[in-house]
Amino acid sequence: MLKWKYFRAHLLSCLIVAGATLVAIPLAAQTRLADGFLDDSSFVNGSFVAQDEQSHVGYPHDWSSSHLLMPGARANDVLTASDHDPRYVYNWVMRQVAVQNLRHWIPVPRSESRIDWAVSLENGYVRQNQFPAKYSFNVNSDSCANDYVVFGLTVASGTQANLVGINELYTSASPECNSGSPWVSFAYNTVTQTGGQIKTSPVLSQDGTKVAFVESTSSGSYFHVLVLPNPIPTPPTQDGTVLSPYSKLTSCTVPTTPNCMTTLTIETTASNSNSSPWYDYNSDTVYVGSDNGILYKINPVFLGGAPALVSDPNNWPVTVSTNKYNNVLTAPVVDDNAGLIFLGDGEGYLYSVKISSPAKITSATYTVGWVYDGTTDGSGDAGTGVVDPPIAVTDPANSGTDQVFAFTGCSYFENVGGAITQVAANFTTGPSSQTNPGNTANLGSASGDGDCTGENVHSGTFDNAFWVNGSTSGHIIACGFVNDNGVGGQAEMYMFPFSSHVITNTATATFNIKSTKGAGEECSPLTEFYNGTSDMLFFGVGSSSAASYLQSSTFTTSSPYMSTPTCSGSSTSTCVTAPDALGGTSGIIIDNEVTSGGTNIYFSTLAVGDVAGQTCPSGVNGASTNPYCAVKLTQAGLQ
Repeated sequence: MLKWKYFRAHLLSCLIVAGATLVAIPLAAQTRLADGFLDDSSFVNGSFVAQDEQSHVGYPHDWSSSHLLMPGARANDVLTASDHDPRYVYNWVMRQVAVQNLRHWIPVPRSESRIDWAVSLENGYVRQNQFPAKYSFNVNSDSCANDYVVFGLTVASGTQANLVGINELYTSASPECNSGSPWVSFAYNTVTQTGGQIKTSPVLSQDGTKVAFVESTSSGSYFHVLVLPNPIPTPPTQDGTVLSPYSKLTSCTVPTTPNCMTTLTIETTASNSNSSPWYDYNSDTVYVGSDNGILYKINPVFLGGAPALVSDPNNWPVTVSTNKYNNVLTAPVVDDNAGLIFLGDGEGYLYSVKISSPAKITSATYTVGWVYDGTTDGSGDAGTGVVDPPIAVTDPANSGTDQVFAFTGCSYFENVGGAITQVAANFTTGPSSQTNPGNTANLGSASGDGDCTGENVHSGTFDNAFWVNGSTSGHIIACGFVNDNGVGGQAEMYMFPFSSHVITNTATATFNIKSTKGAGEECSPLTEFYNGTSDMLFFGVGSSSAASYLQSSTFTTSSPYMSTPTCSGSSTSTCVTAPDALGGTSGIIIDNEVTSGGTNIYFSTLAVGDVAGQTCPSGVNGASTNPYCAVKLTQAGLQ
């Protein structure tokens, strides 16, 4: 089995090699690196190799990376936390390496934003609150051949590929990859069921050789593990194109052979429209929900054996949501430090489930969205649910218990519209009163008195001050609505501080989000990254009937605290246009590659058409004159 202990040691060793003065890793942490885990044979041509399987371990980044956090931590604290989940180290190392990389990168000023590339996805797209996934072969350097981004696509029509991998990513690098052109390295049509779609986000194995995802139909869901080609094809070879998927994909029981795919039936009476799989690296286990409120456990996944549902008559699966109107579950967030799994539902509830021996039931239920209160009933209405997974935070500044943050477009509490709710991880079922919002921040409502706008609020994020100091001095940021602006809701960004480690309801800063419609807008989930000098926020916003935008803002430590993006008909340094689409873009993933112009962001459009005037057909494998696009921007082009 591929041991996390090797990878943990490798990541911190990379930083020591890159420059220990940057991180100031304590001697105790360096001692743990030795710990018997590493020797000279662990490194091959500058890369790390796990000794038990001789399998390279890189850096996967997917939807879950921003949902399990440990801010304000020292290196040895992160090492200890990584015994529970390597995501703590992934996030910490990524931010530290960004600072180190900045020493080697001289930014080139640009008067307006520039799309690095836009690749045609033809009739397929990544949905609004879902994400592509990226694999980086080495945490300290770029690889044109081995680094890739994979897009799991909802395909509007046709028999094209619905799982597409792109490498040769760094077209602004020096030297540039593939003479400045990205490459569709692999493309598969993974449909095994009539009407099957990939509606949620994929996850990657630690060595980057496998991808797991869910295929959903109108009445069922199916879990797949696909073994990618090894090595990943580079120009001029490729395993399929978007229009002509790889034709030799085979079915297998155990995922070991390149270009084979396993299929496991999860559910035949309910779809999965919103619950991405969460991969537990330490136990080789996936947790995933369904639209009928049931949470499933799958083991093994990547590390050997045939993926199988854990069927324990005393514990699994767990019935989470049994509500009247909407039992669609979010993706689960596994907080091993708290021993709990957190997830929400379309009704508006936040749930916790015990990781160990859950007894087929939830541990606690907390009301977040506008559920039935005995007199009025918002349940099932647009914007009243919890549609994005919560964020679980292990905060050394508030070490008593982990904290959980959930988001809704219409709160349970009186006089609160869209909302962020903070609860301790060990919350008990509640609350009982609608008049005491407690740790809930208001994100605006239709008429200013807490009524719904009819739009959703997606996952927020935290600023770099939070990453450095936790809730002692940091902020949480979320995209809600202009207060008292009517049903439909024009988007507005909010930043809230913490007081005594609890979110306050007085915003430090807000800005109105510009688009051409002004109502009926939602932001994508928010993505933040500190590149060594600037703390950046990235998000998409828009509506189905007006031009949408990919926008950026910069956080500062003094007023106005957040810069307001400048959007117009043409691209600016903080805003690029995208096709008309609800929310503007899919979720955004990020990296910190050094030779490509700093921070890179990756996303898909939610409607057909060009991006910032650049059309997809001029890129790779474009045939449609008006396709959906996979897009890459650099921080040098959008800042």
